[in-house]
Amino acid sequence: MIPAIVINALISLSALIVGAFILTHRRNQGTGYASYIAYGICLILGAITFFAIPQVTNLPIKNGIFIFTCLLVGCMPSFVFSYFLGNATHDQRLPNRITLILAIIPVLILFIFAAQSLLGEMYSAADLQKLAGKPPLDVLGWLIQTYSISLLVASVFLTISPTRYKQKPFKTWSLIAMESAIIVTVVLESLSFTKLAEVLTNYNLLLAGFALIGGSLFFMDQKNPQVTLISREELFDSIDDGIIIINSKDMILALNPAAENLFGIPSERVYGNSVETILTNWSSISNSNDARETEFRGSIDLNQQWHHLSVRIIKLDDEKGKIIFLRDITQRKDPDELRQLAREEMFNLLRSFFKTATTSQSSNDFFRDVLFQITYSFHAEGGAICLIDPLPNSKKFKFSLMAKHGSIMEEKTNIISLQEALVSSKWIFGTKEPLVISRDMDNTQFSKTAQLFGNYVVAVIPLLYNDQLMGMLLQARAGENGFSPDEIVRLSVVTEELASFIYSDRKRKSDIALAERHRLAQDLHDSITQKLYGLVTLTEAVKLGLESGTPVDENRMVDKISDNARQALREMRLFLFELEPVDIERDGLVATIQQRLASVEGRSGIQARMLSDNEILLSVEKETEIYYIVEEALNNILKHANAKSVVVKLKQRKDSIFLEIVDNGVGFDSEHVKLGGKGLGNIKERAKRIKGRLKIDSSPEQGTKISLVVPI
Repeated sequence: MIPAIVINALISLSALIVGAFILTHRRNQGTGYASYIAYGICLILGAITFFAIPQVTNLPIKNGIFIFTCLLVGCMPSFVFSYFLGNATHDQRLPNRITLILAIIPVLILFIFAAQSLLGEMYSAADLQKLAGKPPLDVLGWLIQTYSISLLVASVFLTISPTRYKQKPFKTWSLIAMESAIIVTVVLESLSFTKLAEVLTNYNLLLAGFALIGGSLFFMDQKNPQVTLISREELFDSIDDGIIIINSKDMILALNPAAENLFGIPSERVYGNSVETILTNWSSISNSNDARETEFRGSIDLNQQWHHLSVRIIKLDDEKGKIIFLRDITQRKDPDELRQLAREEMFNLLRSFFKTATTSQSSNDFFRDVLFQITYSFHAEGGAICLIDPLPNSKKFKFSLMAKHGSIMEEKTNIISLQEALVSSKWIFGTKEPLVISRDMDNTQFSKTAQLFGNYVVAVIPLLYNDQLMGMLLQARAGENGFSPDEIVRLSVVTEELASFIYSDRKRKSDIALAERHRLAQDLHDSITQKLYGLVTLTEAVKLGLESGTPVDENRMVDKISDNARQALREMRLFLFELEPVDIERDGLVATIQQRLASVEGRSGIQARMLSDNEILLSVEKETEIYYIVEEALNNILKHANAKSVVVKLKQRKDSIFLEIVDNGVGFDSEHVKLGGKGLGNIKERAKRIKGRLKIDSSPEQGTKISLVVPI
């Protein structure tokens, strides 16, 4: 058989290893942490004392070791019980207090026995021996073992009993291992309990059981989530918002520390008082509605100082009372107002962009006005708007400075250096994030540019539309403060709108140019090309007649050739005039019509006159429509009327504008000619858009008169 000392040594060594693992692989925090560590310490001490009991022969020392072992037998189950209690209740502080009480009980039992032995005030040794039939130390062991078994059995019931929390504190397999170890320990301890006379030799049974519990405790601790929980009291005290709890009669039951600091009153001073003692307008608040939750904001005078509070009131179930949450937003009120002002400022700025876009006479005017608005709004001392276009079949870019403001942007070298730095740093090819250039920036590729800008801080904001770089906005500000992140974000919002406008404007102009190109190509094909083809046909007919000797009416043919040539020249002059852009808003309606008559009709052998008042008061939209009505009529006269003269009258009346266009051409029979042709149809459509009254009079060989009355 294996000697008992070997078995004892193996069990003690196992307990020692388990205790060492618990201490070396311990958690840093969490529910049951203190009980877990305390059990590991007790297990190591137990491995030493349990093994030392049989080896010691000196009776006083042996008894002292036995007494200490009894204390360990009573303390270790208390640590197991408090470990499970903490996880079941999700509370750390309460199990720690209970652990202390449970661990003191074996000490109290020992103190009672020591007191009666030394002072003889309790039971005598004979009485105790008579009571239990055993020596006093055996009775002490019997009591502590009974206490130990009770705690272990209570621990098992604690693990299987339902908790008030829905989540499960332990995983199934670790819980089964732990309960099995506790049950085995209870059995082993009961075996020792039945042989009280041999308790000093049966220590290995107890130690084996406690080692099993220690191993299961270690397994459970490693497998289960390591969470740090706080008690409801700690949670209540740690909330930064003030909390007031009142009963159904509006009496104060509790204040958290945040509420005490807010009102400057300790909780015990207002306990049982009406909530109106600290919230003077409570009656108006509580009676405002019967909703379960009420929320409002208002200013309250606290300690002779006004505070702006956000108040939320939640009614408890069954009308048990209310919870009042108070948040002091005094410091946030001003920033919120500033943010609101910033949003309004941004809205007004973007609205001014659209207004500028509709009133600017040119792109340069638009960019100059927009730049001034941005620079003024952001309190910058200089700025610039630069468009960026990639050159075809190249990795180079064309920079077009559209507007600049401030002395720092007047230096051409500064802008060129910045452009070169943007290309060399790959910014223009990369993410194109906003840049803030200053002397203390880390990027060495912008060091030269930063030196040129001197003490100015320059923000570079890309003009991006769908990740397409349209250009960049520059804003310069003197000093070291530069631009805050909030300002950079606001500038980015501005540039997004600006980039969107640039893209839309370019696309609109591109579409207009393409449509105009198609129209001119069609007109060139339908008019001038046909006239030139007729000239070629007539010339070849005359040439063929002369070569063949066939009689040809030379005078008539020459007249036809001359007429066709003149008509082709007229239409060519019209074609060239239409290639030039017309700016009615800049030049005015009267001057634009006169320019047309001088450039086309005046050079085509047609006597053209313009009779008008000096000042015509109309909106730009109506002036534009009237001009294109005049242009369409003059085009018809030039191409089809064969007129020698034309008169355009434009008169300002009290509540209308009168327009009349008269020619002495071939005219047409209005009863047999449809007035909905392309030219006349366009005139009718434009007149309808400006709510004008249109009248067209014509007869063969009597010319044509077009009259239009446009209300002001």
